[in-house]
Amino acid sequence: MYCTKTDVKTYSKIIYTDLGYANDTTFDTFLDSLILLAQGVIDDYCNFPSGFFETGGLAFTNELHDYHYPWIDLRYYPVLSTSKVEYNDQGFGITPNWITITVPDYILNTYTGQLMLVNKIPAISPLSVRVSYTASYSTTPDIVEHVCIQLCCNLLHEILQGKINPQVQANEMTFKLIVPTALNSELRAILEPYRRKNVAVG
Repeated sequence: MYCTKTDVKTYSKIIYTDLGYANDTTFDTFLDSLILLAQGVIDDYCNFPSGFFETGGLAFTNELHDYHYPWIDLRYYPVLSTSKVEYNDQGFGITPNWITITVPDYILNTYTGQLMLVNKIPAISPLSVRVSYTASYSTTPDIVEHVCIQLCCNLLHEILQGKINPQVQANEMTFKLIVPTALNSELRAILEPYRRKNVAVG
């Protein structure tokens, strides 16, 4: 998870009795769901798949790209590791034949996710490069952790103000109604360096 229940409790200063829970165990169960919801909000805002900022990142297998010179833009970055880089040496209308290449036959800028093939040119351009890799960060960035904590705190305070009943109406649809308030302009600005524009594969 992007943050811990302990952090949310510490920063929000809300305890289980404040929200009408019978004990801390049931409150913890609710917080687990709340944190996952907050993570989803962050992922959506930053244009990343679910859990992208989890420690160790996410694996992407056989991601197809058109061949471009000099750089091919991988969909997600930074890149933690690559497990396979391939190119197709067959032409149009022929079953692809994927040739695996290794360094120094390709150069990868792990920070920007830009890949360059060196002395290897596919027979055709469309969908002729295939990459399997792991992207994200070795650990959840401190900024993302902070936003997750603060977003959970904001949601909890919305609940505390009586806007929704956590034990009756705490479902995803209800929370989505208060997310615009909880994910305020300050948190959006903090996340801006981690926000990615959608990159078309090709």
